[in-house]
Amino acid sequence: MSLMKHFKKVIAPYFRESNGLAKILSGLEGASLGERAWPARLERTDVRIGIRCDYGKAFEAKGRQFRWLHVQANKGAEQNILRRIAQKNSHTVLGSIKIDIKARMGQDEFLEELQKILGGL
Repeated sequence: MSLMKHFKKVIAPYFRESNGLAKILSGLEGASLGERAWPARLERTDVRIGIRCDYGKAFEAKGRQFRWLHVQANKGAEQNILRRIAQKNSHTVLGSIKIDIKARMGQDEFLEELQKILGGL
C-alpha cells in the first residue's frame, strides 16, 4: 500500500478513533523531551500505524509558547517506506509540527500537517 493510501486508510482514522490530538495536547506543557506523544507504545500499534510522534523542545517566539512534535518511523512498520526509513535509523525525524501551547490546533489541521510530512517522503 502506498504511503498516502496508508495515511488515509490507517493513520488518519486511527488518530481520530484514539483521540490522538487530545493525547498530544494533554502533554504539551509537562512531557519530557523525547517522550512519546502518540500513539501509545504498543507493538501491534507500532507495526500497524508505522509512525510515532514524540515531544520535542518547547520554545518562545514573538511572545508565544510553542513546542515541536517530531514524527518518526517505527522499525517494525507494515508500510514499506516507513519500515525502510526506520531500519536505517529509527531516530530519524521525518518532519516536525510546531504547536502553539495556548492556541491549540484542531484535529484536521494537525492531520494536514502530518500528511504534508508523509507526502514529502
